[in-house]
Amino acid sequence: MGKELAETYRYCPACGHPRESFEPLRPFRCTSCMHATFFGPVSAVGAVVTNDQGQVLLLRRANDPGKGMLGMPGGFVDHGETAEVALKREVLEEIGLTVKSFEYLTSQPNTYVYRGITLPVLDLFYTVEVHHGQIELVDGEITSWIWTELSDHVLDQLAFVSNRAALKFYRDNRMDT
Repeated sequence: MGKELAETYRYCPACGHPRESFEPLRPFRCTSCMHATFFGPVSAVGAVVTNDQGQVLLLRRANDPGKGMLGMPGGFVDHGETAEVALKREVLEEIGLTVKSFEYLTSQPNTYVYRGITLPVLDLFYTVEVHHGQIELVDGEITSWIWTELSDHVLDQLAFVSNRAALKFYRDNRMDT
């Protein structure tokens, strides 16, 4: 586990005054200029892509965190981007397919350790229909993919607790047609 983001604020980002206390850790409050920084989560998206047999597409991660474990197509929402635009971009970047339609599924809190710093993340999950085509591992973040049923054994292989919770929610609440 990394160091919490709030712990890295040793100086005020507004006036440069040294931080005098780490209690409470959040939010950062400067005693000199009264600036406050709140450490809310960054946003990320995840796509539940299914095939005609009702199986879900899962990806084998090439990098840490969770190298070698399973994940979903998705990633961080970029500055100035909506979650929906990020969803379409990430699916195209990671597997080379274009999103045809999507529907909001659920959200889950998550953490992501980046260079030793633990970032709070809010993951937004969508069920996604893609245009038919060949899956291509485009950006080097994925080593392989599988189409699978969502058994407890498969869910235990997911890199992120938030992905596991969202897919369990999907599995337990989808309407069989």
